[in-house]
Amino acid sequence: MSPDSIAERDAAASSPPPQSRRDFSRLSPAIPLLGIAATKLFAPYLPVNSQFAAVSLGILLTLFYVACVVGFALLVARREFSIRVCLALLAVGALFWCGVEYGMQPRVDAFLDFAREAGARPNAFQTFTLIYVSALRDLSLIVAASFAGAILARGIRYPNMLGPIGAVIALIDIWGVMFGGIVHQMLTSEATQPLAAKAMTTGPQIGAVGASQPAFSVPLPSVGIGDFLFLALLLCTLVYLRMNWRTSAILMFAFVCVALLGLTFLTWFPALPGLLFIGAGAVLPNLKYFSFTREEKWALLWAAVLVLFLTTALYFAVRSVT
Repeated sequence: MSPDSIAERDAAASSPPPQSRRDFSRLSPAIPLLGIAATKLFAPYLPVNSQFAAVSLGILLTLFYVACVVGFALLVARREFSIRVCLALLAVGALFWCGVEYGMQPRVDAFLDFAREAGARPNAFQTFTLIYVSALRDLSLIVAASFAGAILARGIRYPNMLGPIGAVIALIDIWGVMFGGIVHQMLTSEATQPLAAKAMTTGPQIGAVGASQPAFSVPLPSVGIGDFLFLALLLCTLVYLRMNWRTSAILMFAFVCVALLGLTFLTWFPALPGLLFIGAGAVLPNLKYFSFTREEKWALLWAAVLVLFLTTALYFAVRSVT
């Protein structure tokens, strides 16, 4: 090796590497999880004394809440936890949820029911306890669903699988939520409403406690466990397959914010299919990664027609029965 080449090698080794885009993967997923907890615990105590304050806080809190939800799923994906770690954290989340749902929540509800029967209103400590238990339950559900999605994402090995998966879950959720499907039935039937409530997280209740006028309280919409599961599944898949996860995360954030704000401040729809917005955010920036043969394109087209036909038939079947 010549002296010149040795000098060039030493200079290259001593010079700092070029600055790349900041790596956020080292951030702990616990950070956005704490943000979600903060919205649940403190939103009810925010002072909401006017309609303008209610709308402003509703928009700001929705943006922050969705950013934390998407951020948690993205940081879980960026950490690329092993299957063993994901299974352990899934078990922890599920055990916490069971402990809250079947241990703490019934005791709190029974105590508050006893106070109401006695004609007493819940005091500040009892109210905060109820909010705390609800927050702990929702956080456990989010953790369990997200790590379940991270586990399922390991089964998606090729980019071509992501497009059909996104389309199918969107179609199923549209039917399930808006056209008399299983989600709609569970939410509207008195027999299944308690079961549906167990699989949903309640949105932060802005001004529910601290508002001087209850009319200005703003409850954010509830989010089902499937939205958290597929949000983590899709983001983990995009990260594992080295696809365009950055743009997808931004679009997911934007689309979900629009959906939640529409449900909060508009009355056109009683519910919206969250997987439609999550799936669109995952698929649209990654269209260049999908490569199908002519035969595969025809197969996907016929599959889409079949799913659409079955969805329409099931809708009218359910409507005829109900």
